[in-house]
Amino acid sequence: MAANTTINREGLTTPASRLEKMGAGGLSGKPLRERSTELIRQIHQQTGGHLPVIASGGIFTATDAKEKMEAGASLLQVWTGFIYEGPSVVKKICSGELG
Repeated sequence: MAANTTINREGLTTPASRLEKMGAGGLSGKPLRERSTELIRQIHQQTGGHLPVIASGGIFTATDAKEKMEAGASLLQVWTGFIYEGPSVVKKICSGELG
């Protein structure tokens, strides 16, 4: 499982004072997408593709899913996308309706 959360807040538009009040819990979803893809690519390259990688982090659309697969993911975990889009998000990603 690669990169389903991060405590890094770099690039967020939320004011620092509000982030401090929320605490340092794990961040998921779209802010994690690019970093997650980088980690998947690194794991795939370093293992020569011999280690199955389950991609997570910012998968909301067919484009997001394709990006993870092209980086070397074997499977996808749609978690935050599922929460915000509902169960139909999987069908929409597979059909290309989203993305």
